[in-house]
Amino acid sequence: MNFQKISCSEHLEPIECINPRRDRWAFRWNHHKEDGGWFAFEAVADHRPSVDEIREVIDAQIDAATQSDIIEGFEWNGKKIRLTDTAQRNFLFAVYSLNHTGEIDRAPFVGLLEADTDAAAADELGDMVAAMWKHIKEHRERGRQAKEAVDCSVYVL
Repeated sequence: MNFQKISCSEHLEPIECINPRRDRWAFRWNHHKEDGGWFAFEAVADHRPSVDEIREVIDAQIDAATQSDIIEGFEWNGKKIRLTDTAQRNFLFAVYSLNHTGEIDRAPFVGLLEADTDAAAADELGDMVAAMWKHIKEHRERGRQAKEAVDCSVYVL
């Protein structure tokens, strides 16, 4: 089931049948005011969804938002760094290589690491990866809390 962000009114039913002939149901969550208007996320099902199905869709939306925040929200030394899966693996591989060989390949980090020597660059890389892990952990925890905060009792008909 796909979901989308919708513009809506201040009053919004969390779940309703939008087409009784075709048994189509809409359910909404995260109803909030933003930039002077009301918004929510909505998914439409071709049957009356169970609470478990609704929970699955809401969890998927929260997971997608959490992943986006992890990728787009990291800064190091005032520079935005996209933490794609590939970037995360490259940073971790660099630390792994440094720990096992004692050498650092600074070429992939041009513009990120400001150190003049390899030793200083190794320290800076370690600090950056520690900050990256902290960033990831914090956002995962926020996502977990957001999932726990969802009140699924409003979807029981």
